[in-house]
Amino acid sequence: MSGTYQLTPESSAFRANLANLVSPLRRVRTRTPFFRLAAHRIPTLWELYRGLLRNSPTEQVKFRVRLAFRQNRYLTSPEETRKQLEKGYKYLDFFKKAMEGDTYRQGVMMRYSDMILLKREKSQMKRLLLEEMDWQLERRNQPKMTGGFIRPSILNVPLPRLMPQPQATSMIFVKRRTARELRHFRRDSFEEQLQDLRIEAEFEDGLQRMVSVPFPICFSGEAQSEWQQPIREAISEIQASQTRDYERANMPFPTELVEQVLEARREKHRNLTRARERERRGEMTKNALKRKRGTPPSWVIATMTPKRRHMDQVSRSLSEVGYVALVKRRLGFKLKNPDAGLELGEEENRPLLDLTTEAIRTENRRRADEERRMIQRLSRK
Repeated sequence: MSGTYQLTPESSAFRANLANLVSPLRRVRTRTPFFRLAAHRIPTLWELYRGLLRNSPTEQVKFRVRLAFRQNRYLTSPEETRKQLEKGYKYLDFFKKAMEGDTYRQGVMMRYSDMILLKREKSQMKRLLLEEMDWQLERRNQPKMTGGFIRPSILNVPLPRLMPQPQATSMIFVKRRTARELRHFRRDSFEEQLQDLRIEAEFEDGLQRMVSVPFPICFSGEAQSEWQQPIREAISEIQASQTRDYERANMPFPTELVEQVLEARREKHRNLTRARERERRGEMTKNALKRKRGTPPSWVIATMTPKRRHMDQVSRSLSEVGYVALVKRRLGFKLKNPDAGLELGEEENRPLLDLTTEAIRTENRRRADEERRMIQRLSRK
C-alpha cells in the first residue's frame, strides 16, 4: 500500500475539539515571581495580615505579628512561603476563636502576651547594655586635653596637647613634613633648570659673535624670558608656601585656646585631688595600685640595704597611721595629719602597746585551745 495517510473529516473534527478542551488545562509558566502576583499579595495582606491584627487581643501580640511579617517579607522560596502561610492561617483561626469567647484560647493569648512583654523588656535591657558598652569603648580612646600645649612650628599652628593624639593631627604633621621636603627638591631642580637656560643663552650669544651667518635664536633674547617665566612662577609658589610656614610658626596662641587648656590643667589637678581623697578613704584606685607595686630604679635598688628596701615598700602604702606613718616619718614624708593614730616606738606609748599585744595573744591562745578541743571531740565520735 503506497501514498500518504489522509485523515477523514470526522477525525479532524474530533482532534480539533479535543485540542480546544485540553488547551485551557495546560500549565502556563509566568515570568513574574509569585510574591509579586496579586493572587498572592491580596489574600496575604488583606485577609491574613489584617485579620491577625484585628483579632489580636493586646498590643504585644500585634507587635509580634508585625515582627513576624517583617522577618518573612523577603522569602522567595515557594515551599517555605507555603509553610509560613499555613502557620499564619492556623494562628488566624486560633485568634478568631479566642475573640469569639473561647476561654481556654483567651488564657493562652494572655499568657502569650505576657511572654512577649517580658521578652521585649529583656531585649530592651540588652540593647541598653550594648549601647552603654559601645559608648564606653568609644570614650576609652576619646582624646582629652592634658593641660599642655603643642607650640607652633612650620608644621602646625598652636594646638592643645591631647591624649591620645588624634591620628588626623599626626597625619597633618607627616604630610606637611613630606610636602616641605618635596618642595625643597623641586626648588633645587628649578634652580638647576634656570642655570641650564642661562648657559644655553650665553652659548648662543657667544656663537652669534663668532659667526657672521644668521641662525634662529632659541634660548637668548626674548625667548629666554619665555623659557624662564613658568619656572620662576613655580619658584614663587614654593616661596609663598615657605612664607606661610614661617607665619604658621610665629602665630600666637588664641586667647580661647589658652583658657581651655588652663581649665583642663586645673581640672586635671582637681581629679588627682579627688583620687587622693578616695585613696585615703580606703579605695584602691588604679594609680594607687600602680604606686604600691612600684619600685625605685634598678641602680638605686642595687645600693639599698634589705631594711631600706622594706621601708621603701612600706612607704608606698596609702596609710598614714601606725607603722606606715612611722616609716614615712623616718623617711621624711610630709603627712597630712601627723598626730593621727599611735606613734609606734615612742616611749610614752609602750605600756599601752604592751597591754594591747598581750590581749591579742591571749585571745589567739583561747581560740586555738577551743579549736583543738572541738577537733578532739569530733575525732572521738
